[in-house]
Amino acid sequence: MYHIEELIRANHLNIEELEKNVISRYSLPQEQMSELRSWYQNLLTQMVQDGIAESGHLESLRELIFKLNDLHIQLLNTIGEERYVELYQWAKDIIAELKQKMKLPEITEMEVCINGLYGYKLLKLKDNDISQETAQAMAVMSQLLGYVTRKYHAK
Repeated sequence: MYHIEELIRANHLNIEELEKNVISRYSLPQEQMSELRSWYQNLLTQMVQDGIAESGHLESLRELIFKLNDLHIQLLNTIGEERYVELYQWAKDIIAELKQKMKLPEITEMEVCINGLYGYKLLKLKDNDISQETAQAMAVMSQLLGYVTRKYHAK
């Protein structure tokens, strides 16, 4: 969704630009193209309503991240979740270091993981050099986030 928000911003929150530059590139039946256009239009409208035309994330996305963080904290304090605690022990220093670099003291640990993985994806898309250390750190955070996500969907 972070990428979709950026696509919408790159197209100036304009459905016609999105149609030309993004939607038209899909090879879908007309009915599905209409649904896709409506989906983008709804997201665009929600971004304007949420006041995130320039930056930030949809309120519904932020709520989901907070729910994931609540589950993260719950898992850390649940008997029988030793595997999760072990994953977290591997990831906690990485998360703390990345959080410090982000200079956002109020950001949750799950949001740090999501932001970190999104930034990593962007680096890969731009074909930037990625150190072995960074790749390993992202793999650890990906495992942690994957575990939380599976637990969230299992609820």
